[in-house]
Amino acid sequence: MTGHISAIEKMAEENIRKWITATHARERLTEGPLRDNVGPYIAVSRETGAGGSAIAHRVAEKLAWDVLDKQIVDYLASRYQTPRSLVEFADEKQISWIEDTFSSWIENQQFTSATYTYRLAHLLLLAAYHGNVVIVGRGARFILPRARGVSVRILAPLDFRIEQVLLREGVSAKVARQMIEDSDRQREVFVKKHFRVDASDPHRYDLVINVGKLVKEDAADLIVDAARSWMKKSGVSIAKS
Repeated sequence: MTGHISAIEKMAEENIRKWITATHARERLTEGPLRDNVGPYIAVSRETGAGGSAIAHRVAEKLAWDVLDKQIVDYLASRYQTPRSLVEFADEKQISWIEDTFSSWIENQQFTSATYTYRLAHLLLLAAYHGNVVIVGRGARFILPRARGVSVRILAPLDFRIEQVLLREGVSAKVARQMIEDSDRQREVFVKKHFRVDASDPHRYDLVINVGKLVKEDAADLIVDAARSWMKKSGVSIAKS
């Protein structure tokens, strides 16, 4: 099992480095309107405990696309020689000025939530320019041009989400509920501060799926069908190699 996970992580890291080092991507960032040349991509926003990450990975498998998820933290830490703990500290979270300052001081790093967001946006743009990518969270829907991809919001009733976190983390229902509320609040405040929008507003997304009565496979199929339909209708082709 460990070997399988390591292989997946290695593949993800290779994908990210492929995007970053691609000559045509670097040229496009400086020469032309990047906004007109990204995609196709799928941006998956999710409520904590709704299984959005697992669904996103399944979508990527079905489309034979790359997926960009938790490995974002590892790449940003490695690329900018920033302690992983600092990147995790800022990942999809709103940090108060005192926490931000204290964290930077304690690690002897010039690193703030704004620094994280800037570097994150650069990575997501490069990934989206490469195309054929499913991006999980991190405000991707609000960084990338909407016309060049499909944005999805995965949600579920609170009781359903509590049960999922309870099973996954082995904690009590009370602790699971607190974890969900804290995580949801952090993500929503992060998006509101950096992108000035409400992440929970369904009108911000092309597709909203309540997985309370669906299995993950069905949810993934809905997203795949929607993406293929959009590409056919809009004339967006599969990305360049």
